Amino acid sequence: MVTSPPSTSAVVPTRNRPDHAIPCAAAILANPDLLELVFVDQSDDHRTEEALATVSDPRLRYVRSDLRGVTNGRNLGIDVTKGDIVAFTDDDCRVAPDWVASLMKIFETDPEAAVVCGRVRVPQEIQELGFAVAFEPEVREWKGRFPPPDRDWGITANMSIRRDVLARVGPFDPFLGAGAPLRSGGEPDFLFRVIQAGFKVVNAREVQVDHLGARTAGAEATRLLKNYASGTGAAFFKYVRLGDIEGTTLYLRHLAGCGKLIVTNLRHLNRPIGIGYTLAFVSGSIASLKYRVDRSRRIYVGP
Repeated sequence: MVTSPPSTSAVVPTRNRPDHAIPCAAAILANPDLLELVFVDQSDDHRTEEALATVSDPRLRYVRSDLRGVTNGRNLGIDVTKGDIVAFTDDDCRVAPDWVASLMKIFETDPEAAVVCGRVRVPQEIQELGFAVAFEPEVREWKGRFPPPDRDWGITANMSIRRDVLARVGPFDPFLGAGAPLRSGGEPDFLFRVIQAGFKVVNAREVQVDHLGARTAGAEATRLLKNYASGTGAAFFKYVRLGDIEGTTLYLRHLAGCGKLIVTNLRHLNRPIGIGYTLAFVSGSIASLKYRVDRSRRIYVGP
C-alpha cells in the first residue's frame, strides 16, 4: 500500500512587524511542498495586513486576532489550518528553501516522530548587532527521557508537530510565551508534555531557519533573558503545583543549575554573575501562583 506524504501547514504569529512580514512570507512560500501559510496578526494597526495583501500566492491566508500573546496566535493557527503537520516559525525568521521538504521527510520516514525541532541559526552579521536566540540541536532524539535543563529544548522559531499529537497533548499554554501574562516558557512546557506522554521529539539540524531578531546588548538583551528565566520558572513550577514528580525534578534541576552558575561565575570573577537570572526564575514561579491550573488539561487558566 502506497501512502501519500503528510501535508504541511505553516503558522506565523505576528505583531507590529510589517517590515518582516513580506520577506518572511516569501521565504516560506518559496517551499513548493507547502500546503498553506497562515499569518495570525495581533498588531495594533493594519500595516501588516496591508503588506501581506500584496502577496498573490493563494496558499497565504491572513487571520486577524484581538488576543495577545504568541501562544494564543499559535493555537489559533492550529485551529484554522488543515495540514497533517503544523510547522511554526516567527516573523523575524527566514526559512530555508527546503524547510518543508526536510521536515516532511522526517515525519514520512519516522512514524514515531511527533515533534521536529529544527536548527535556529543566527547569522554572523546579526550576532554583531546584539543578542538573538539560537537553537543548536545536540542529541538527535528524545523519547522516554528529558533533555537537561540548560540545552536541547527546541524553540517555536522552528518547530513542527503532528496534528494528531496536538489532539493528544493539547495546545500551547496560553498563559506562557511572549506577550502572555507569564512572559515565556511555552516551548519547554509543551515539549515536556509531549515527551511525558510517550512521544518522540526529533532535534534536526537539517531543518534550518535563520533568526534575524537581534536585541541590542545591555538592558534590552538582559530583559529578554530574564523573561525567558521567568517564563521557564512558571512553566515547570506548574508541575510542582500539580505534584508531578518528573516536572518537579526538572524544576529542581533547573534551580540547582542556576546556583551552580552563580558559584562558577563568582569563582572565576565572571560577569554577569547569574543572580538576576536566578531571581527571575524564582519570581516567575511566584508570579504563576496568581493563576489556577486546569489539572485535566495541565494548562494555566484565569486567576
